Amino acid sequence: MLFGKKKDFKCTIANTGETFEVPGKINLLQAALNAGIKWPCDCKVGSCGTCRCILKEGKVKALNDFAYVLDGDMLKKGYVLACQSQLKSDLVVEVDFEQGAIENMKMT
Repeated sequence: MLFGKKKDFKCTIANTGETFEVPGKINLLQAALNAGIKWPCDCKVGSCGTCRCILKEGKVKALNDFAYVLDGDMLKKGYVLACQSQLKSDLVVEVDFEQGAIENMKMT
């Protein structure tokens, strides 16, 4: 691990207008939950896809490959997994708060 403090960023949820701080050492999902946002989540380890969101602005570092859970069309549309995303800049995302876990996953 590199020495030094990771930069803190902020995330705005485009469809609700909510904004919250994301400390550099935690992922997007954990920061949202810490801020009291009822972000959809199930497994919190990147295997169910429930925490997926569309990245509208900004950059994230994928902690694990999103392609294990998200299909090619979703990746092209800008979907990321919040539980596996560390911020590299301020973000604007869109979250479907009604979504459930992705069912009938196919391994490719």
